[in-house]
Amino acid sequence: MRDVLLMLIPSLLVGVTVFALLKIYLKSQTEQLNHEYKAERLRLISPVRLQAYERMVMLLERITPSQLVMRNMMPDGSAAELQSALVGNIRMEFEHNLSQQLYISSNAWELIKNSREAVIASINAAASQLADDASATDLAQMIFQYEMNKEFSTVHKALEFLKNEARQLF
Repeated sequence: MRDVLLMLIPSLLVGVTVFALLKIYLKSQTEQLNHEYKAERLRLISPVRLQAYERMVMLLERITPSQLVMRNMMPDGSAAELQSALVGNIRMEFEHNLSQQLYISSNAWELIKNSREAVIASINAAASQLADDASATDLAQMIFQYEMNKEFSTVHKALEFLKNEARQLF
């Protein structure tokens, strides 16, 4: 019996040691595979996220009141026609970029939505101050005045937030 114990104890020690070493090895292999998976996922997703930030910056630039007016100006049109064109253009731009919210933060998306609403509100406020027979040029001038009076608009705040967030990612 003593001989069996003398042979069994070293065998058990070797078995426990092998088991512990295998467990450590397998854990390190699993961690390495997880790290490689995350790195690959980051390599694939990063360009898409960067493109989303680029598109959101472009959206904000395109819905800046001065940019909108320059792209949609109709010198012979009425203020109501220009107002409708501007608001329609904002909505179209926004809808075109809805899917990009998947790749940016919730805070950034909220700022973008708030910017869109603020620009629409300022266009509508400018239009409401004009007479019914006002021209598109009158509305454009009123929108430019509104834009100049705001020192740091919601669009600019959203732009700065997006730029800072994108810089932190990369």
